[in-house]
Amino acid sequence: MPNNEEETNVEKVKKTFTQNMPGMPSFKFGMKAKIAVGIIVLIFFVLPFVKRTVFTYKVIRPGHVGIKVNMAGGQRGVEDFPTKTGYLFYMPVLTQVVEYPVFVQTATWTGDQKSGRPGIDDSISFNTKDQMTVHADINLSYIIQENKVPNFYLQFRSDNLDNFTHGYLHNVAKDAFNNIGSRFTFDEINGEHKEKVMNEVKERINSDVIKYGVEIKQFGLLGALRPPQSIMAAITSKMEANQKAQQAENELREAKAQAAKAVAKAEGEARANAVLAQSISPSLIQWRQLEITQQAIAKWNGARPMVEGTGGSGLLLQLPLNPGK
Repeated sequence: MPNNEEETNVEKVKKTFTQNMPGMPSFKFGMKAKIAVGIIVLIFFVLPFVKRTVFTYKVIRPGHVGIKVNMAGGQRGVEDFPTKTGYLFYMPVLTQVVEYPVFVQTATWTGDQKSGRPGIDDSISFNTKDQMTVHADINLSYIIQENKVPNFYLQFRSDNLDNFTHGYLHNVAKDAFNNIGSRFTFDEINGEHKEKVMNEVKERINSDVIKYGVEIKQFGLLGALRPPQSIMAAITSKMEANQKAQQAENELREAKAQAAKAVAKAEGEARANAVLAQSISPSLIQWRQLEITQQAIAKWNGARPMVEGTGGSGLLLQLPLNPGK
């Protein structure tokens, strides 16, 4: 038998139905009608709650991967295969959905407040072979492989990649720098072995995180290495001295080149004069005199010169303009 509360609810529905539809005949509700009305009321009030808590969906955005995590039953844990973009239907009571980006992630580990995280020094410090503490600002990028997303979730249990980037990954990089950097002096790392050290550090990090589906795509220094201030001052002085020595060497090299050029020019002129002097002979001189005389005769217009020499005395005689008078 229905209780008084159920009868009251049914009477309210009956009254509302007859009031909203005037002219309709009055019905007497039997037991089956009361049950049907109760079911309708139940559906209208309970269905939204069931939809939110028992069965729903999540839209996985482009460039992301969604995975289902079973919260109960014999298959508790993450599913083996991630779901890609699109609609992902699940039951919130039994299943949790976690979404991860699978596009390239970038990060900067630095103490510079403008380039890094405000108020946090993320730069990596390590010790070199000559027991010098060095700070390095790092720029890197990585991706999470789609087929390894379940492995990543099982290891880190969070979709907050900042915690992974500045936590676990940062610690792995610091260990790699300490391990590899300790085999080289600061001058070697800052000089001819810089590229080798950075490549080995990148390979070391990749070997540690690839099993979780993380692959380092780019890893490099952001600016120069930062040794202690006293060492930095010594390095600056050394660089200035090297620059001055190089400048002096360049000037000396230029002076030697100019001197060698002048000597070469003088030697060339001397050799040319010597060759010319050796080529002069009495016959050549007579031939040149004859050649000059012939050129003078060719140019003569038949008139006598106005002045002639008198023998070998060197006296000059003015000739008259009209010799017959």
